[in-house]
Amino acid sequence: MKFSKKFRSALLIALSILMVLTSCGKKDIAKEKKSNIPDEAIVEYDDKYKNFYEIFVRSFSDSDGNRIGDLNGVISKLDYLKAALGADDSKSLGINGIWLMPICPSPSYHKYDIKDYCAIDPSYGTMEDFENLIKACHDRNITVIIDMVFNHTSKEHEWFIKFCENLRAETDGKELPHDAKYSEYYTVVTEDEKIDGVRYKPITCTDYFYECNFSDDMPELNYDSEYVWEEIFKICDFWIDKGVDGFRFDAVLYFYYLNTSENVKVLNRITEYCKSKNPNFYTVGEAWTSSLVISKYYQSGMDSFFNFPYANTGGYLPTAVKNLQGAELANRIQTWNNTLELVSATDAIDAPFISNHDMYRSSSYFQTLSQRKMAASLYQMMPGNTFIYYGEEIGLKGTSTDSSKKDPTARMPMKWSESESGIRITYAPGTDPNVNQDDVVPAFDQWDDENSLLNHYRMLLKLKNQNPQIARGVVTACDFKDSAICAYTCVYDGVAVMVIHNLSLDEKTFNLKDLGYSDFSEFRGYVVSKGLPDEVETASAPVLGQSSEAEETTEEKEAIASLDNGTLVIPGRTTVVLRSTEHYDDVVINADSITTSSEDETVQANE
Repeated sequence: MKFSKKFRSALLIALSILMVLTSCGKKDIAKEKKSNIPDEAIVEYDDKYKNFYEIFVRSFSDSDGNRIGDLNGVISKLDYLKAALGADDSKSLGINGIWLMPICPSPSYHKYDIKDYCAIDPSYGTMEDFENLIKACHDRNITVIIDMVFNHTSKEHEWFIKFCENLRAETDGKELPHDAKYSEYYTVVTEDEKIDGVRYKPITCTDYFYECNFSDDMPELNYDSEYVWEEIFKICDFWIDKGVDGFRFDAVLYFYYLNTSENVKVLNRITEYCKSKNPNFYTVGEAWTSSLVISKYYQSGMDSFFNFPYANTGGYLPTAVKNLQGAELANRIQTWNNTLELVSATDAIDAPFISNHDMYRSSSYFQTLSQRKMAASLYQMMPGNTFIYYGEEIGLKGTSTDSSKKDPTARMPMKWSESESGIRITYAPGTDPNVNQDDVVPAFDQWDDENSLLNHYRMLLKLKNQNPQIARGVVTACDFKDSAICAYTCVYDGVAVMVIHNLSLDEKTFNLKDLGYSDFSEFRGYVVSKGLPDEVETASAPVLGQSSEAEETTEEKEAIASLDNGTLVIPGRTTVVLRSTEHYDDVVINADSITTSSEDETVQANE
């Protein structure tokens, strides 16, 4: 049984005339200092493919001196993410989408227990500030999505207060103090109705228990109630009317506790409603589970789900960096992306990332700068919408050791400059003081170092933005007869590019004709995952304290990639992009060729 790639139409918006370098594709372009990537203007597609940046507003930037980050602080740093149209973008990352973690009123520092879904937490600013942020982002062609915590509310939400008061009145045989509808708002059970594995908390002065899988402070909504659905739709209307471009849905596995089919129905109903209001509305969900389960959630019609199996300390991507498993990773990327083409109810968009607010930051578990850069290269060059967790691009450190996954140590303040280092933002209660950021070079200071992690991210995004096939294309793994080489083609709209990562520390030379890839003769650019001059690492990079042997020192000579008459030279820890001179028809995906390994059926990381 065969399926063809679904056609994705995209309206090209040319920001400026392309400057084509006459040396593009020749060996000499790679030899010129700082000319790793052609100096082409970016052509943007008017579609849902974006380079996203996750922001915890509290820890990002403080605009009013009260030592808490706020919305105006985010506005003040937008040019760091993407310069205003027509402005110099030499010190902008190349971001065109931001995800704001919860911004609504909440009693907690993390704000995943919401008291009012249609307001801004006063510590973050006002609704006018938010409206100004939306306008400032849209002026830069930056998409804005916000966290929608629809699985649970705060126990201080008026819905839950009225819910409990009604249940107590009902227990005492008294007249209900509030509209009877509030008695349906939350999932409630008696002792003999409890489900194994589900967490409950008793409601005082009653025989009932409310469901609260994440915290006693987070009672879970009842999606069997149409009254709840009415509230959900009102909330969606409110934010869509404010100009929000999409939602990130929190904890989607728990609307109905780990019940995939019922959860898919919930997401489908919300997604269809939002897209009826705005057909271009973007939806991405947090399903922290295995690839097999995530693939089923795409039947909901949502655009994306975060690719958890590739992230975190034990994910496929860090493991590939640690063990130099390039070819294996390429095959995984092909299998996963082809699976999405077959199972999705719409055009699925993968959402790769390396860490988020519930995880160890990669700089806390990768041994060297070179490894951090290599990991960045791998996930930023994966198809789909990549998500950078704020500070990941400068090597901000952080751990998540709290079993409730609310550890503020993973959400420490951004460092902007020595004079505005982030220290002036107050750490959230519970932050581990032993996680020291002193050796993390602030963002604005990293711009001046061409070998910094920040500039590495910028060059990756530039190369990715100049080759839109990487994000949008159908993936086919390439066999370079070398286990350390992660290579695959991305075909989109008749154009094919090849992404090649050399995960090893050694320079490699390949004859593309002998490998069957002679048509990939246009050299699009390269990015080297260069470490510090005195950087030493083990042959197998340890992750989270794993021990290794046989130390190797990163090469000190200048790393130069080149393509000359079909001979590709790719230094160690380097990423190269080539483009084919041939026209490619739509790739046909054979469903029988997609296999699922036993490890794909297990949860890679648990909430």
